Amino acid sequence: MADAILSGIAVDIIKKLGSGVLQETRLRWGVREELEKLRSKVSTIQAVLLDAEQQYSQSHQVKVWVDSLKEAFYDADDLLDEFSTDVLLKQMMTGNKMLKEVRLFFSSSNPFVYGLKMAHKIEKVRSKLDEIAEHKKFHLDKLPEKTFPMNGEREQTHSSLPEAVVGREDDKKKIIDFLLSSSHGENVSIISIVGIGGLGKTTLAQFAYNDETVKSNFKLKIWVSISENFDVKIIVEKILESLDGEKPKNLEMNTLKDLLHEKINGKKYLLVLDDLWNEDSEKWFHLKDLLVRGRRGSKIIVTTRLKNVAEMIGSTKTHDLQGLLVDDSWSLFANMAFKQGAVISLDHERIGKEIVAKCVGVPLAIRVIGRLLYFKNSIDEWQHFKEKELPNMNEEGNSIIQTLKLSYNHLPSHLKCCFAYCRLCPKDYKIYIPYVVNAWVAQGFIKSSNSEQSLQDRGLKYFKDLSWRSFFQEVEEDALGNLWSCKMHDLMHDLAAQVEGDEIILLNSDAKRVEKNTRHLSIDFEIESWQKIVSCLPNVSKVRTFMSPDWSKKHDIKEVECERIFSKLGRVRVLNLRGWGIKRVPHSIDKLKHIRLLSLSDNKGIEILPDSIIKLQNLQALFLINCEGLKRLPKHIKKLVNLQTLELHGCVSLTHMPRGIGELTSLENLSAFMVAKDNCVTKHSGRLGELRDLNNLRDVLRIMNLRYVKNPASEFKAANLKKEKQHLQALTLSWKLGPYDNNSDSGPDVENDEEMSLEELRPHLNLKWLLVFGCGRLMFPSWISSLTNLVELRIDNCKKCQHFPPLDQFPSLKSLAIENFTDLEYIESGINCDNALFFPSLERLWLLNCPNLKGWRRDASTPQLLQFHCLDYLDIRSSARGVADKSHITPTSLYSVLSTITKVSSALRHLTSLEQLVFLACEELDLSDSEDHSDMPWQYLRSLRELHLINLNKLESVPKGLQHVPTLFRLLIKSCPNLISLPEWIGSLTALQAFGIHECPQLSERCKSKMGADWPKIAHIPNIYVEGRWIQVDGIYKL
Repeated sequence: MADAILSGIAVDIIKKLGSGVLQETRLRWGVREELEKLRSKVSTIQAVLLDAEQQYSQSHQVKVWVDSLKEAFYDADDLLDEFSTDVLLKQMMTGNKMLKEVRLFFSSSNPFVYGLKMAHKIEKVRSKLDEIAEHKKFHLDKLPEKTFPMNGEREQTHSSLPEAVVGREDDKKKIIDFLLSSSHGENVSIISIVGIGGLGKTTLAQFAYNDETVKSNFKLKIWVSISENFDVKIIVEKILESLDGEKPKNLEMNTLKDLLHEKINGKKYLLVLDDLWNEDSEKWFHLKDLLVRGRRGSKIIVTTRLKNVAEMIGSTKTHDLQGLLVDDSWSLFANMAFKQGAVISLDHERIGKEIVAKCVGVPLAIRVIGRLLYFKNSIDEWQHFKEKELPNMNEEGNSIIQTLKLSYNHLPSHLKCCFAYCRLCPKDYKIYIPYVVNAWVAQGFIKSSNSEQSLQDRGLKYFKDLSWRSFFQEVEEDALGNLWSCKMHDLMHDLAAQVEGDEIILLNSDAKRVEKNTRHLSIDFEIESWQKIVSCLPNVSKVRTFMSPDWSKKHDIKEVECERIFSKLGRVRVLNLRGWGIKRVPHSIDKLKHIRLLSLSDNKGIEILPDSIIKLQNLQALFLINCEGLKRLPKHIKKLVNLQTLELHGCVSLTHMPRGIGELTSLENLSAFMVAKDNCVTKHSGRLGELRDLNNLRDVLRIMNLRYVKNPASEFKAANLKKEKQHLQALTLSWKLGPYDNNSDSGPDVENDEEMSLEELRPHLNLKWLLVFGCGRLMFPSWISSLTNLVELRIDNCKKCQHFPPLDQFPSLKSLAIENFTDLEYIESGINCDNALFFPSLERLWLLNCPNLKGWRRDASTPQLLQFHCLDYLDIRSSARGVADKSHITPTSLYSVLSTITKVSSALRHLTSLEQLVFLACEELDLSDSEDHSDMPWQYLRSLRELHLINLNKLESVPKGLQHVPTLFRLLIKSCPNLISLPEWIGSLTALQAFGIHECPQLSERCKSKMGADWPKIAHIPNIYVEGRWIQVDGIYKL
């Protein structure tokens, strides 16, 4: 990566030499002449760097010269950074209690000494550059700098077609047919998808894994990525993480084994083992022995490049994945290389098909080359690329890395740096995009050409550009539509490893030590002893990144060990200590004067941060996510003048925000603001007025503990949420620490002020998310009806409210949750004509614990039938006794939970797309067979696949109308004590594949074995579960 990063460092050096800080001080300390000579030398060399970059991979002489130059540039950059930081530190300390220390350093005699010292260092760096420049025995030209279109600047008229439409449907069908089949002899059967890298094995497995039919056929679905490291313990941990959402930490193998058996025992599961390389049969059979406890019909999908792996694991079926057919290959290529609707010339088509033929049907290669040629319009460019650059691939895929490298070679330098940097993450690692963009900014990779555009925004454009060129995949967005996470294809990961050499190192358990030219270091192995880490770090004094992606592999670190590591990282700019088990952050952290990004997230034992942290004058991003024990931030945090990101989500013990935090006007991300409770911290705590001038805040702001605001009207107004904070997307107003805070302390009595003060909390009109928690006496402010761009609205525990404002005409509202409104009677409707759609975009609706809710208020102009057109989740619990039988609201729902209702409405006949229906704890509801309960329109539920009847005390017989639901696949009856027997007609439910009974003593007695009175009625059902035992599995009687 030396060739790519060199230009960026040169720009940074020249920028620093022209900065106000150095311009102001170079005269004072007598270093003007040396700094000017350094600027002139760097500028001269910079002029030929583009030519050097182009010759870097072709000429050994150029490569050696560039590598030497890079080291000298790094030294110059670090020296200037140190110089600037010393000046900033002096400015920060002035007026502080550390003034004595400052005066000692910058005493009347010291400026002269300091100036001589710095002049000597600068002269030494410049001499080194002179020497390197003189050794240039080859000709380099001054080339004009190229411009590259950014993702946001080029016409976005098309996007990548999903591979499902370019030749994989037949493969998908074969995989799914195997998964749904039941003709295999073993409890667990295996299908292996075998093929060279880049063919789409993982993508094909994902298609099958996410298929709706497959989902309904398995109780458990598990996805585990393996790659080269086949460690049974790690794989079991990943399986448990996939099942529970959290990886077990520091458990012995026997404990993990017991947990796994508890999870899968008797359950039909689908497990994907992606990218398997292991050829050690002993290791494989150790893992397989742990997996056989699944129920008959369980399946494992294995993806691998090696046929002998498929044979070794004893695959029931092997699916050899081939390259795309010619027509499918051309279709994919054309979609990537041409604008949508573009007229493709015959010459372009001819050459394009010849290029595609060289890609031998490998989708990844086709995508990458197609995107590369998108920027080359002339026939001559295409012809030159085909004949001079594109290698001939073979069906073994031996040349695919070289093919991918072509696209890398054509990247602009700044994108090369950003791509190669992600090599620090292990294969198949889910990369957190906001974090990696902050890291790019911290390393100086992001160059902003627009003073109004933040570096983070520019970095996101860099990411989009790389993703568009297929350097990243599996890109996910958060609920607000912001880029959230992604992965790198393992071949792209291999490419990054190839192009960056030793400069970026992912240190695994086999590595002995770090090379002296390493600048970015990531540790990817289980840390059993911190001494081992220290022993690996003799050459890290120049490292600019130090991180360990998988924090679950680490053990708690002592303060002294942390200090030893800090002492070796004097030039680090990105330091990620996530989950290290740190309890005390050493005061020596102030020695890391170059640091831009510091992550202490998931260190739950940290209670305070040392005051010395404010000396980190270059710090731009501080991540403290889930530091649950953190009680306070440094009281002089306002001294961190360059801080742009302060992530505090999950810091549930934080008592207050420091006074003066509002002076950090560069802050763009402040995820939480805690209102102080105790008077004892008042003199150090900031009030809501600290938010007044933080007008660059974006994304999410959570204001917590509003119950402790002393003067709501004035303080809420002082927060200035509306006028300037136009970049905020989501706002949480919580009178508690969060939705799960059960603290009964309600704070000051502000009942008379709350309605007025909420008017002063008015956010800007483009807000997408609004969450309000725990304001027990809330009266709705007038502004809530003006937030027509809301995508999600959740309001919880507003006990005084009797009427909810009309929101049904909000065009973008997708999620609405109304919870714990004990006095709420009506939700107002804004419909005033027959043509208006009722909640035109709403997909998810929760009405929870609203016992007095009668429904939507309608007048003469409101249509008689209010129908949700997009709803796919409805949850009504402990509330809304009238909603289901009086409001005539008809969701076209995919999933619905109805709780505490007394009667169902015939309007439910419009639930024609409903797939799952749960009646939960409806103590007064009777669905039994009688003419008085004919309102339940079972015959209209044409898509219903799953029905749960839970805690229905009045249910005495299975609803007769169910026999008119031929699609019913699964039926669960639980805690219905008065249900005694099953009807004869249950045998007519031919689609029924699973039937469960739990906590129904009389009914269970009739169904628990072949001797039961009702067994003949259900014997045809393949899978029967009664009171915790599987009686029948896949049609085989188990007792």
